[in-house]
Amino acid sequence: MIMTHICTCVLFVLMCGTSDAAFTMTCPNGHNIISETPAIVKYNQPLSMDINYNVMTGKYKAPETGTYLVSVTLMTGIVAGHATLMKNGVYVWLYSGNQYDMATQTVIMELTKGQEIWVEMANGARTLFGAYNTFTVVKQC
Repeated sequence: MIMTHICTCVLFVLMCGTSDAAFTMTCPNGHNIISETPAIVKYNQPLSMDINYNVMTGKYKAPETGTYLVSVTLMTGIVAGHATLMKNGVYVWLYSGNQYDMATQTVIMELTKGQEIWVEMANGARTLFGAYNTFTVVKQC
């Protein structure tokens, strides 16, 4: 089941091979503790890379205006987890789960050139469990 989530994210990237905007990133294996505030998840293990994703900030900047498919898979760590998908600082989606729960949410959103999206831990949650956490963005052709 876990591989299904990862394979789904990779499939989204492959669906639109002509797109200049497509990537999937994961977190390193083990427990990932996010200590900064705001607690933006900084995915740093590329499955496929796009220069518009900044591994230092954890934010993706839309290279052009259009419709984007965004998929986030989360697996909580040693404590319950809460995370939000953010678009220019505005909440888009919230995930909440108990220890080692897993969920995937996929949304279609309109982005204008330069808008940023990212995943941020919420409500004091600070841990994610390993490579089961993915962030995928694909600009629709």
